[in-house]
Amino acid sequence: MKFTLRTAAIVIALSASGLLTACGSTSPTAAKADCTPETQFKTLQEATLTVSGPDYPPLFTSQGNTMDGVDGKILESFAAANCLQTQVKNLPAAGVIESVKSGQADVAAGGWYPTKERAQIVNLSDPAYSDTVVLVGKNPSSKITDYAGKKIGTTQGYLWVDDLTKWAGDNAKLYQSPDAVYQDLVAGRIDVALMAVNEAAYRLKSSDNGISYVQLEPTSIIKATQNPSVTCFPSSKGNDELTTALNNHIKKLRDSGRLGEILKSFNIDPAAANPPKA
Repeated sequence: MKFTLRTAAIVIALSASGLLTACGSTSPTAAKADCTPETQFKTLQEATLTVSGPDYPPLFTSQGNTMDGVDGKILESFAAANCLQTQVKNLPAAGVIESVKSGQADVAAGGWYPTKERAQIVNLSDPAYSDTVVLVGKNPSSKITDYAGKKIGTTQGYLWVDDLTKWAGDNAKLYQSPDAVYQDLVAGRIDVALMAVNEAAYRLKSSDNGISYVQLEPTSIIKATQNPSVTCFPSSKGNDELTTALNNHIKKLRDSGRLGEILKSFNIDPAAANPPKA
């Protein structure tokens, strides 16, 4: 969601009824009975960590209350370390942050970028992993200026969308999902795609169509390239104990090498486990 994707300034709008009907299974996953929690903090439901997130591979997917993807594995580890069962709400990206803000979930998953606007309505964890901007295409250039007058596709909600549309004008093509961007790229309806490296790596994992990606060189045209993007975990506003617990667990995963292993298992460079400070 990075969507925000990623992170990104996503429009946060979803009706209360939409939040309720989009929830996952009402039966949380079970926690171990004989367990000593790593830390102490409050959750919306006793002994349960409620997670909301979009279907956004490779960062987050869910089936019932079972999570997968990078964020899913991190939060599964966090819940287990704190003796919590998990309940998952699978929502459209635009409703995820709202679900945390309104008390429908404890924490949001999906590669969210930390922004000043977001920090006003939810707590934000320390950076979890980096998520740089890349250009995707056939023999892509690393310079955005090489695509002047070309059709450039990207997903709505990212931090770079406003800069891209300002520079490229009508040649900037906005899509609802990374899959839609990639499909039009393969079909030749756009010349290049601007994507987060995590989603690009996922889609190119088994690709044999000659498409590759390259990191976008820092440029004043796309301000997001001047400050490397990082992801975080938004959580309930004011629940500082939960935020501190998330930070401590992410650090443990990083220090042990487990975070790098999780990233690598989803075809993401393990070096992303050591992001710059936001």
